[in-house]
Amino acid sequence: MKKIHLLYIVCALSAASLYSCDDFLNRDPQNKQTNDTFWVNETSLRTYAQDFYSTYYTGYGIDYTIFGGYFSGDDFTDDFLTLSGGTRNFPLSPTAGINATTSPWWSNTTGYSIVYKANVMLEKIPGMNISDEAKAHWTGIARYFRAMTYSAMTKIYGGVPYIDSVTDPADSPTLYKDRDPYLFVAQKILEDYQYALANVRTDDTKRQVNKYVVGAYMSRDMLYHATWLKYHGTTVGPNSDDVAEADLKALFQGAIDGAEVVMAGPFAIGNDYNAIFASDDLAGNREVIFYREYTTGLQGNALMSYNADFTQEQGGVTENVIESFLCSDGLPIGQSPLYEGADDPSIKNSFKNRDPRLYVTIVDSLRILYGGLSTIGLSPTGYPPKKFLNEQWLADGSPFTRNNQSPADAPTIRFAEVLLNYAEARYEISKVGGNAFTQADLDRSINLIRGRKLLKWGENPQVERTMPAMTLSGNNISVGGTVINDPARDNTVDAVLWEIRRERRVELLMEGRRGEDLRRWAKYEYLNSEDENGNPDKTFLGAYVKLSDYPGLITGETGVHLFNPADPTNPEPEEGYIWHLNQKNVRVFKKGELDSERYYLRSIPATQITMYKDNGYTLTQNPGWE
Repeated sequence: MKKIHLLYIVCALSAASLYSCDDFLNRDPQNKQTNDTFWVNETSLRTYAQDFYSTYYTGYGIDYTIFGGYFSGDDFTDDFLTLSGGTRNFPLSPTAGINATTSPWWSNTTGYSIVYKANVMLEKIPGMNISDEAKAHWTGIARYFRAMTYSAMTKIYGGVPYIDSVTDPADSPTLYKDRDPYLFVAQKILEDYQYALANVRTDDTKRQVNKYVVGAYMSRDMLYHATWLKYHGTTVGPNSDDVAEADLKALFQGAIDGAEVVMAGPFAIGNDYNAIFASDDLAGNREVIFYREYTTGLQGNALMSYNADFTQEQGGVTENVIESFLCSDGLPIGQSPLYEGADDPSIKNSFKNRDPRLYVTIVDSLRILYGGLSTIGLSPTGYPPKKFLNEQWLADGSPFTRNNQSPADAPTIRFAEVLLNYAEARYEISKVGGNAFTQADLDRSINLIRGRKLLKWGENPQVERTMPAMTLSGNNISVGGTVINDPARDNTVDAVLWEIRRERRVELLMEGRRGEDLRRWAKYEYLNSEDENGNPDKTFLGAYVKLSDYPGLITGETGVHLFNPADPTNPEPEEGYIWHLNQKNVRVFKKGELDSERYYLRSIPATQITMYKDNGYTLTQNPGWE
């Protein structure tokens, strides 16, 4: 077990002295810090900055709700069938059930309180009696967290009022300024990240933000904003304008710069994928850049128990993402001769000869919610995840696999994501005036990930498996001399970019990234519950089941519903994909129509718009929410 690390903040007490009455009346209070007496040294700054950490590094959470963004905590996606409170109905996206009346406002969350806190820190640092190096470092820390905050708000609302100094409460024009354009805010976020990347220390003690953490989050956030602005323009709807290539290029370069700092650091891809997500201590794991620590007896998390013992009523992995995993020869299932699930795509066939990450991410046996075959680890899609499960703890009957007792540390950002951010940003920048995308870019990013040697749980004898390297072949990707020609590819996405996005999808499955990816790529059409023929899309379907293989499986109204694409009108087929919801028109997104496109941004609350108006100012609403 990890050692218990406790952070003690020691306050030095000065010896008591005698003062006259005048001295006493003119002194600051002696039993508490004031804004002027607090800013003394680096200990003061470190103490002040700790509040930022709890906001942005939530890890796995501490209950059974959203698991800090992991597992079911991602946005509604095509990877995971998310069920609202165990019911069989849910909207298109997290914003679909929110309107101008009910939408939360950033001032009601931590957003602007964190901005204010960062701005206070930036105001106080220049007058402190510390070294220039220390001033630069802590200024970088404040600007890093300010960038993180504006980035988080912009992902939700688009443009927001940008304030970069401590505001006088009487300064109404600043307090009631309208939203700045998305591009302007993204450029300011980039400036803060650039300063932090250049000035934050390479090492500033355990679990404190350092240069590598800055670079990692910079690669994530700048890639998000660059791609969002590329694929949406300045906003959503008919009034959106294209963003100049030079502006996009600068944002993509920011993502690349952040990634390259990390890539030059001490990180590496290891050979134990599950150890990243189910280990007692991530301190020595070279794949992990930053993590949230959990400790036995102090604070644990519930994510592992939800994967081990409990019925997963919050949702399950979809057939759509299972089919996105390549075969072991590096080819898609619709192209590879190794795929054995063409005629019978049940788990026992479709899981053969696949990307080894499938075996360490999803349990290769059927466990169906409401099927009556088992009582633990059940999924509404039949696919229980294995990614967050410590196999040894489960085999030993450890209490860590039950309730909120797991001490498994949570990676908040890891090396593989940075490599994927780099690959995507390098490809995207090549389309807006940057240098050409090359084989070297693949070799120093995705091909490093594919070199990971993985073992399949429970297999005897144990066999190490890797994935073949990707080779750039003109405007395509090839593996082993065969050009990938995926029949499932979205034809609006370049073939190379499609494979980069696929790699991202399978590597980061259930890590809270897919929802953001679909938003920034403007691909909410992937979320539709029906395909072009009006049949349930595989985003809404689970594992393929033959009733003859599972005697006793409960079907019908209180049990498992199946859908057979070969017999689509049969309400009670003998085989088919699990169709948990058994409903039509659950999610409908119409690309190009404002009533659908508006969901890429959240509504600005009517109460805030009214408050601005009552004070003589204007707060602009997002398109489609007027």
